[in-house]
Amino acid sequence: MKPQLTLQTPLELPYQEITNYLNELWMSEDKDNTGASTFTLTIWQPAWLEQCLVQKGLVNGPITGNLSPEIIEAAKKFILDAGLPITTSLNSEELLNLLEENLSNEDVDDFRGQFFESSISTLNPRRLITLAPTLNKKTDIKTFVSAYCPLTDTIVSQPICGDLVVIRGDSASINHKGLNIIDELFIDELPSWLWWNGSLDESPEIFKYFTNHGLRLIIDTALGSPKRCLKILDQLNKSNKAINDLNWVRLKNWRESLAMIFDPPSRRPILDHITDIDIDIAGDHIIQALFFISWISDKLHWSFLKVETDKESTKIEFERINGEKISTSIKPLALGNPGIHLGQVVGLRLISKISEVQKNNTCVILGCESVECMRLEAGGMANMELIEQVVPNSFSSSEYDVSKLLGSSRGNTSPLFENAIKIALQIFNGFNN
Repeated sequence: MKPQLTLQTPLELPYQEITNYLNELWMSEDKDNTGASTFTLTIWQPAWLEQCLVQKGLVNGPITGNLSPEIIEAAKKFILDAGLPITTSLNSEELLNLLEENLSNEDVDDFRGQFFESSISTLNPRRLITLAPTLNKKTDIKTFVSAYCPLTDTIVSQPICGDLVVIRGDSASINHKGLNIIDELFIDELPSWLWWNGSLDESPEIFKYFTNHGLRLIIDTALGSPKRCLKILDQLNKSNKAINDLNWVRLKNWRESLAMIFDPPSRRPILDHITDIDIDIAGDHIIQALFFISWISDKLHWSFLKVETDKESTKIEFERINGEKISTSIKPLALGNPGIHLGQVVGLRLISKISEVQKNNTCVILGCESVECMRLEAGGMANMELIEQVVPNSFSSSEYDVSKLLGSSRGNTSPLFENAIKIALQIFNGFNN
């Protein structure tokens, strides 16, 4: 973590005094230093998994809000010891419900919002506002304020100091009082971001409050039911909100790896004769695979026709401009290790039949590891030309992915992602037709 020079220790204040206190703080520190001219970041940071594990004594406190290796290992061990399905993700409702049983509800040190990961700190946020909902349903609002300046060896001409505000309490208290506090903390002349670092199923009133403001949104559609996640994407897209989805960001290596295979001009004709695409995912959360298929169909100008689902897979049919049909499928796999994010793509097989002669046809296989590549080979494709590649696994933290989005200053939704959303919605809505 990048060192922080704290101008003061985090100070607990009545929420009514925060705005005046911050104004006086900057005026009294240095009349020429009104803080960094960067951005405001508001974080919804429930950290339910960490709160439960600390309360149960399965990991040591304090609560920080960061998904540390210790938390990941403790959660995986609990999943296996409790006999939960091995497809259970670390953010699943089933796991959290089981962990919440017989909690001690003892007071533990809670440092959420007081420290932040180095990849974000290097961007020198002007104001960080953390909403830290508590497991205890009878916790009134507490608010904390601190100022900071990152230590640096270089001389800077612009001030890079900022401040931290933490609003802690149960979800109801944050909804009734905390949002009024935030209203006064936005800095109008600076870009404002919301990182919803939790499930999209939870606290819909609080989430709606933020979507009604002009914030740039960072969400994760791997967290929450597919129906709710896609409904939110639809609403945000129609209202022209700037959407950044970590579930889409994590798909980057797959999109780039597939695109690179077809960089050589000699391989371009393969794209015009694709007949089948199979995508394997970890668990049964379908959204990332929908994004992947939707992105492919958008790039190749396919039209969605129909979708069917059964216990084994989801089958989606497209049509080329010339009327030829393309069959695609999404197959959930029960991997032998609980995952952090449910529904992540682990393999893709693409078949292109350019000729009646089998050896002139092509099978493209992408896998997150060589074992997955070998599994996908076992489909009667031995007589085809085989193009195979292992996709580098991306284990970057959510904080790192968020820092990339903040650093890009994207004030609108990526056109590629916007198109993928529209097609994914067509497919998902087709389940009910």
